[in-house]
Formats: sequence, C-alpha cells, structure tokens
Amino acid sequence: MNTNESYSYADARRGVWRAHRDASIATRPSERARHFGEAMRLMEEGRWQLAFTRLAELADVGHPVAARIALLLAQRGTRLFGGSFRVSARQLAAWQRTSD
Repeated sequence: MNTNESYSYADARRGVWRAHRDASIATRPSERARHFGEAMRLMEEGRWQLAFTRLAELADVGHPVAARIALLLAQRGTRLFGGSFRVSARQLAAWQRTSD
C-alpha cells in the first residue's frame, strides 16, 4: 500500500468532515452556542490550546464573541496564557472585521 495515497485520502476525509462540521456550526445557532459553551468550559479548565481551536472554528464562521477571544489568544496568548496560538494573516484580518 502506498502510504502517500492513504495519507492524502485521510487528509481529504478530514477536509470533508471539517467542511461538514463548519457548515453545521454556521447554519445552526444551537450548535454555535454549544460549541461556544464548550470553548468557555475548556478555558475555565485551563485547556487553552483546545479552547483556542474551538474558538477559531467559530470565529472562522463569523461568531463575533469567539473572534474577539480568539484574537486575544492569538495576539497576547503567549504572555497571558503561556502558549503559542497560531493563526494565519487571513484569519486575523477576518476575525478583526468580525469582532468590530
């Protein structure tokens, strides 16, 4: 078996799953609220990286409060939370527009 092919297939499946999940978050307010609540719980538990991932997913689909918090983590997270929260320039710009 060619491992490159299976890796590509796995990546493709993850992409399909992520697109489906993002569409679900974007179109269902109850899902957005549930995901946001989960992100807040993760922050309360000090699980910063996982909380950031959840917030970034919401910010990417236009959740303004999640965008504000994700921006805080991306811009000040190293000093405040001792972690590194990676984000693309495109995401930063979109989150800034969303959170205004």
